[in-house]
Amino acid sequence: MPDEERTKKKRSSADELTTNMLASTTCVGVAVFLFNPLDCLRIRWQVQTQYPSMATHLKGVLRNEGLLRGLWLPGVLNNAVGGGLSRGIGIGCYPTIRDAITKLSGGETKSGGSMFVAGLLAGGLGYGISTPFWVLKTKIQAGLEHKSSLKSCGGAVAGAKPTVYPDSLRGLRMLWHEGRLPGLFRGTGALVVRGALMNAGNTLGYDFTKTYNKKHHIVPEGPALHVVASLAAALLSSTFSVPADFVMTRYQASSEMGRNYKSVLHCVKDLHAEGGVRGFFRGWTPLFTRVAPLYILYLPAYEQFRKAMGLDYLD
Repeated sequence: MPDEERTKKKRSSADELTTNMLASTTCVGVAVFLFNPLDCLRIRWQVQTQYPSMATHLKGVLRNEGLLRGLWLPGVLNNAVGGGLSRGIGIGCYPTIRDAITKLSGGETKSGGSMFVAGLLAGGLGYGISTPFWVLKTKIQAGLEHKSSLKSCGGAVAGAKPTVYPDSLRGLRMLWHEGRLPGLFRGTGALVVRGALMNAGNTLGYDFTKTYNKKHHIVPEGPALHVVASLAAALLSSTFSVPADFVMTRYQASSEMGRNYKSVLHCVKDLHAEGGVRGFFRGWTPLFTRVAPLYILYLPAYEQFRKAMGLDYLD
């Protein structure tokens, strides 16, 4: 047995889990930081009521506020921390949970079901823990859109004037003083569902594509396969999660929109009355537009990070 292979076999499960989490946290955090403009646009589009199309909305934001001030900087730090933490757990713990589910079910090889369930569990855990960062990020970005609407309408927009939250620890302290733990974890249920479905779409689309390719020997393992698998992951992530994503955005940003939802269920009923079932898929295009390049960057980078840190490609 080669020395390199022997060394890998001696690596403990805990060490492998830690290394995998470090790889996913680093790659996701950097990728989210770079693609924050697309996420900010998605949030602002979901809460705005002034523009008839996303393209018109984007032009208005760029014309009035510019790329940096209007899309790139708002919420970027909390987005990067929240993304790194949630996906560090969601992707980092995924192989361990998937293999445990496969073993418990008596299967000899992983299946689409084990991939999906493992993604749900790991994603729900990661997004639940990171909720405060997502709450603050959403409030910052949605508040900026409400502020922009107030300016364009000469301040004659109904609803309370939104609080301006800094993208820092001070912003988290403000949330704490306003509502203690319930304020920090506002909308956790919707976020956990959204995060679990998004992570499950990621793991199912990515891992299943790689597994199918390995079984049928279509292309060799490497960056080209990782990019194709990333696109499959982005498609499933967006489709599975966009209804919960829309509910989460509206619920967490309700104060910035002048709404007073008593619960997530109240928000769901209101949104259904507003746009029907189809309305819950508002934001699919900006979500996929944001997720696809993000996945194409971070998943292949994650694979290379694993290799550089002594692990094999995800299998």
